[in-house]
Amino acid sequence: MTRFLLPTLLFAILAGFQSPTTTVVKQTPELILSKAVQAIGGRRALEKIDALQLHGVMRLPDERPIVEIDLSTSEGGKVLGIMTYIGLGQTRFGSDGTTAWEQNFNANQEKTWTLIDQDSLSQKVQQINWLEWFTMLPAKLSVIEFSGSELFEEEDCWKLIIKEKEGKEQEAFFSKTTFRPKGRRTIESTPNGDTTVDVYFRDWQRVGELLLFHTIVYNREGSIVTLKLDRITTKPIADSLFKFPEQVKLLVEQP
Repeated sequence: MTRFLLPTLLFAILAGFQSPTTTVVKQTPELILSKAVQAIGGRRALEKIDALQLHGVMRLPDERPIVEIDLSTSEGGKVLGIMTYIGLGQTRFGSDGTTAWEQNFNANQEKTWTLIDQDSLSQKVQQINWLEWFTMLPAKLSVIEFSGSELFEEEDCWKLIIKEKEGKEQEAFFSKTTFRPKGRRTIESTPNGDTTVDVYFRDWQRVGELLLFHTIVYNREGSIVTLKLDRITTKPIADSLFKFPEQVKLLVEQP
């Protein structure tokens, strides 16, 4: 009798047992960005950065160098960017914190100097300094939507959609495994129609208290260009680096 009752009692206990309810965390842009910031070192580590210098080279798939990039940014909105197009020439842009400028070439390959607005300067910086692009996302929470999950560069990621002006959008992807930013996707208009541009963040290395990507891959529907950063530093930068070139001084002094 005892041997019969014990299995019956055990079955009754198991039948009445319910496993604890699993809590499903609702993903939101705030939560995803918060985890991403923590994954690369945390808000406090980012807030300590008063200056940043990057140096790297863009290369084609055959490793041929096409552009050398130098970018320096410092507190107060100071910027100096230098783009050296291998075998072609050099362009620059910068700001002393109040006035932004750029040096380019006209149709006759003559140097031109112009003043630009802060939005244009910010776009130029973020096209090189993807850390700034990422750290500026929390300021855009009002126009960011959670869009579920998707494979991005063969990794399962959370996807956020950032609404921009004139109906444009960009998509930001964050690894479900590491929580780090994985990359960005945009649709760009060209004379031949719309084209998809993916940007991948790879090769994560320590820079002080931060964990930062040192390789950025640009994929324009199969056309690949890779930017490898061989130097990232957060050491203070002398203000003299951001002084106006003489040509910009003349533009600023014009009535």
